[in-house]
Amino acid sequence: MSVIAELSHPNSIWTWTGVGKGRRFSLWLPYLQEIIRPNKKQWRFVYNGGEVTTRLDAMESMLIYGACGEIPVALLDEMAAQNITLMIHRRNMPQPMVFYPLPATDSKDLLTKQILARENQKTATYIARTLIRARLQHFNGINVSATILKKLGAVRTVSGVRVIEAAQTRRYWDRYYADLGIEGLSRRDEHPVNQALDALSFFLAGILLRWVLFHKLSPAHGFLHEQTNYAALVYDLMEPHRWLIEEAVSNAVRQYPTAIEEKSLVQHAINHLKGCLEEDVYVPATRQVVARKNLLHGNVLALRSYLLGETRRFVVPVEGKRKGGRPPKVHYHIPGGRKPA
Repeated sequence: MSVIAELSHPNSIWTWTGVGKGRRFSLWLPYLQEIIRPNKKQWRFVYNGGEVTTRLDAMESMLIYGACGEIPVALLDEMAAQNITLMIHRRNMPQPMVFYPLPATDSKDLLTKQILARENQKTATYIARTLIRARLQHFNGINVSATILKKLGAVRTVSGVRVIEAAQTRRYWDRYYADLGIEGLSRRDEHPVNQALDALSFFLAGILLRWVLFHKLSPAHGFLHEQTNYAALVYDLMEPHRWLIEEAVSNAVRQYPTAIEEKSLVQHAINHLKGCLEEDVYVPATRQVVARKNLLHGNVLALRSYLLGETRRFVVPVEGKRKGGRPPKVHYHIPGGRKPA
């Protein structure tokens, strides 16, 4: 199969093109088995279920996910010459392996735009507000009033955003633990439920980190989380999706009431989360049906599009219902998606 246009393959290969002149495609390649060079101009990538043959001069980035065989040095040489980023990742790897051709920015200098936006209080606050609004609107069992959301919209500092988020989060956790029959527990206490929440947070962080690095953003330079000694941007972008973690843990507790004593809660919660991530959802912002896991990638693409000035607003792609009217104008789409039937 020759990659000459954008496609989403049912066996999980994704290719998608950028925008503008001279656009090049990016390739997400699962469970690589073999790399072959059939001629001087092309490379063939054999994976579990098929193969892709393409020229490297049309490629911008490549992600190899899962088991892989040998990678020829000649391929790395040509990828460096073509300024292609290569990332290798597996679920049990705490961080992806990334091969960057120098300089480690793309032609649009996204990293500089990210830092400048972070240093601009108005822009940084806007991004932080947008992420927390998406978080508050997905609090399970807690209704955040229109007054609070209006107050959030009026905040002009990142610290002000965090104050509102902290107050609402305290209410949320009180209700969350009470619903599980665990009175008096706080989020910082040592408890199997909190350990499961932390484990699932780390699980999602690994996925988001992969896409943050893949699209050449700095994981250490966040907007809501401002410290740079950890992957702050990853945890920023997780905010709209934290409800998935919390729902997976609560479902595991209810379905397996003995899991806490048996120390199996983390595994049951991970299984719930994986199942949830594979479910198809509708995304109003892009008018696509995607697997819920692809929303994580979409969130990174949304921020990238906003920082580059391609999209005037930072539109977080969240799931919702189909409805009439014009969708927001966004200059990105989510790989792996399809038009609704």
